[in-house]
Amino acid sequence: MTRIAIVEDDRTTREGLETVINLAAGFKCVCTCMTGEDALRLVPPQAPQVVLMDIQLPKMSGVECVSRLKELQPSMQIIMVTVYEDPDRIFCALRAGACGYLLKRSTPEQIIAAIRDVQRGGVPMSSEIARKVIAHFREQKTAATDLDRKSTRLNSSHLGI
Repeated sequence: MTRIAIVEDDRTTREGLETVINLAAGFKCVCTCMTGEDALRLVPPQAPQVVLMDIQLPKMSGVECVSRLKELQPSMQIIMVTVYEDPDRIFCALRAGACGYLLKRSTPEQIIAAIRDVQRGGVPMSSEIARKVIAHFREQKTAATDLDRKSTRLNSSHLGI
């Protein structure tokens, strides 16, 4: 039985996720929390294997909560479930220790598949998020290539080549 915790401040979303988890074979929701502070207090004693985490929580952000939960239980797998698609939030969440990033409009089947994926060592992401991550790295590569070309030209002209 895979133990799941949910950290989500919106009651409707939280209850919807809890229902999806409890209806899936082999999954059990062991804890739901409305805030990051509640999560830090209630999640560790329940020892879930996977946490579904909202990014925008009152007071403490979901990103900060991820970081602090990972300090307490490094093996815990945390998947962000959010409406935010901007690269800054995505990378902040991943740097904090999240191992996946889903959009709230994901279907129940996609959420269950993501949990199974993360348990197998995967990094589940909504396809729109994966596309943004790839675009970000392509932009970084282009910027680095441009910088290398400018540096080569400067060095060549400096040496009289």
